[in-house]
Amino acid sequence: MNTTLNINRIGLLLKRYFIENKQLELTFWIIATVVFMLLHKTSFAGLFLVVAGFIFASNTFKAFSITPNGIHYLLIPATHAEKLIVTIIINTFYFFIMFLITYFIGTTIGSVIGNFIFSLNEPVNYGVLHEKSNQLFYSQYSFLKGDFMLLKIFTVFAGSQSIFMLGSIYFKRNAAIKTILAFYGFTIALVIIEVFLLKTTLGTFNLKGSLNALSISGDKVFTGFPLIAKIIPFLLIPFFWIVTYFRLTEKQV
Repeated sequence: MNTTLNINRIGLLLKRYFIENKQLELTFWIIATVVFMLLHKTSFAGLFLVVAGFIFASNTFKAFSITPNGIHYLLIPATHAEKLIVTIIINTFYFFIMFLITYFIGTTIGSVIGNFIFSLNEPVNYGVLHEKSNQLFYSQYSFLKGDFMLLKIFTVFAGSQSIFMLGSIYFKRNAAIKTILAFYGFTIALVIIEVFLLKTTLGTFNLKGSLNALSISGDKVFTGFPLIAKIIPFLLIPFFWIVTYFRLTEKQV
């Protein structure tokens, strides 16, 4: 098989997925539309996107939980890169686009029906696009304002998907739960390391009041740190994709 990236094979893999899962996909997105119709006045949409998304991503490589299914997946005539690209398209871009479509349709229908039944004249309110009504994303990437709300939502979602997609290939069973535990375990470890470094280098557990020590001749050191901190979340997404790719190639061994 030609190992060069082939657009036709990517298209065939996408076609194969939707042929095999068309009934499941149709049912899920109809249910999602109905849910948005009923809960259009709440900030539930953002939570639905992340939770439903990571459950979806956690099942990405569930074929490897059963040996025959895993062998069948590896025997599909496509490269690992092509399989991963299709997986990213489905888990991240396709899911996000379908979420927006069903959200807008469900919210619009729900608002129209609500106005008709209760004789109201309220405008259609797409709360997921308003920062203050969407606390799940409001505190994330605060440097993105106004028209960037969709980018903020997508970044948080894509990051979550990349983590759980990686977890789905590392853990054969109960990938969602194990990925959450691993994530929190890693976070706690980082906090412990940070506290230890602060105590040993600055003699304090709190940076407040110690930042002045990090300056030379009145000039702050690491002035680019805030920018780096803003860029890192965007870089982590392709990082997890790359790690997933190498983990997928190991499955061939």
